[in-house]
Amino acid sequence: MNPTTLTGIHLNHDNKRPLYRQLYDEIRHRILTNIIQPGEQIPPTRQLCQDLALSRSTIVEAIAQLKAEGYLESWVGRGTFVATTLPERTTEVVKSNPERHLTTEKSVAQISRRGQKLTAAPSSPAFPAGIFRSGMPDPIHFPFKVWQKILQKHWSAPQIQGLGYGSSAGYDPLRETVAHHVRRTRGVNCLPEQVMITAGAQQALYLTANLLLDPNDKVWVENPGYNGAQMAFNAASAQLVPVPVDHHGVDVKAGLKLASDAKLAYVCPSHQYPLGGTLPLSRRLQLLDWANQAQSWVIEDDYDSEYRYSGHPLASLQSLDSHQRVIYMGTFSKVLFPSLRLGYLIVPPQLAASFEKAREAVDRGSSLITQMALNDFMRDGHFARHIRRSRVLYANRQQALIEAITKLCPDLFETRPFPAGMHLLGWLPVGWDDVEAANMLYPLGFAAAPLSNYSLTPLERGGLLFGYAAHDETVIWESIKLISETLGK
Repeated sequence: MNPTTLTGIHLNHDNKRPLYRQLYDEIRHRILTNIIQPGEQIPPTRQLCQDLALSRSTIVEAIAQLKAEGYLESWVGRGTFVATTLPERTTEVVKSNPERHLTTEKSVAQISRRGQKLTAAPSSPAFPAGIFRSGMPDPIHFPFKVWQKILQKHWSAPQIQGLGYGSSAGYDPLRETVAHHVRRTRGVNCLPEQVMITAGAQQALYLTANLLLDPNDKVWVENPGYNGAQMAFNAASAQLVPVPVDHHGVDVKAGLKLASDAKLAYVCPSHQYPLGGTLPLSRRLQLLDWANQAQSWVIEDDYDSEYRYSGHPLASLQSLDSHQRVIYMGTFSKVLFPSLRLGYLIVPPQLAASFEKAREAVDRGSSLITQMALNDFMRDGHFARHIRRSRVLYANRQQALIEAITKLCPDLFETRPFPAGMHLLGWLPVGWDDVEAANMLYPLGFAAAPLSNYSLTPLERGGLLFGYAAHDETVIWESIKLISETLGK
């Protein structure tokens, strides 16, 4: 199919409205009025520059905005096309059904106080899509043919077990495989009975918060820290205690001064999110000693421990816990792909039965077929091989990002290598508004989230989080060049 033509678009150069926004409006209007049909290809930017007598930056900004809002879709090697499902059409379907509009101020007031707390919990402010979004692995290098073959094996001759409900704690062979994996790679002390398969890290946090916390219980949260944890604890009506973080991780002494009577502490000791620090042994022991003395709990979020680029893999905090106060949490989203929606908890033996019952109250467990496929994928060595390949790939991409920032915009961002993970933090100059900087980049297709989105208190200095794992070196260099040109004006 040949690309559609966009000739006939006339922009007013004397209008105060930016040219890219005028072009965006014109293309959007043509899409919504079916002048351009769903699935039609948009001409490449070089051709549009010639046809419309516009600069490439104007074209790129307009196209990026249309992509970000779901009007256009791009595929490497194929081009850019009008989306088959459009935002306005989805909205019109909702508006056409009056039964969809039953939520009024009166009905909201009738929900429970816990329900009000749940719905009032702030959503994750990270941008939904775009270049440099944190937590996105590279989908191109995932062995989908292997994964498809495993899935096909289970679907072509499904066992009756795979079509049933199963245990809310998870598929038993997968629980055994996960227990073996974390014992071998992270030194976690556990039996399969302590493993709970969850629908990702967020469900794990929600279950833990609601099972272990009463309303107004104090919870240490790293500040800045993972906002998904803040959401879960807010929803459980807990009292969040923002504990400062430095380049080593959470400041345990500060936490003791702020709230030694906290019921729970949430930490990322191996690779703090988002500042990247690694908690030293002295602080780990101090944290465990506090948890034992106060009879409190510690959630260890080990979200990307597989990707460590220097030195030997670190032992988990849980491996040092001799009093069964640590709840260890991991996810497969960062290793495989986010839509898999599988993660796991390693809970102390005395909590295993309670967690299983709590999960059953939420749902009856994750898809058994998917769990069976993941178990085969891990058991047959594909998981370990994929991690090894990705570790080399991501280390090279982090280095490329650091080199691009150092060469193209050293006065704009200050950064340093992270020993692990899939994102890098670029500190902006003192006085810069990182939210404003992120908002300037988002229309261009960038999803580098502002550091202040992860903090419960004002920060002395802002920054942007660059998730580099999903992008090759060419994209990284081109993107940093465009960012430098945009923010450096």
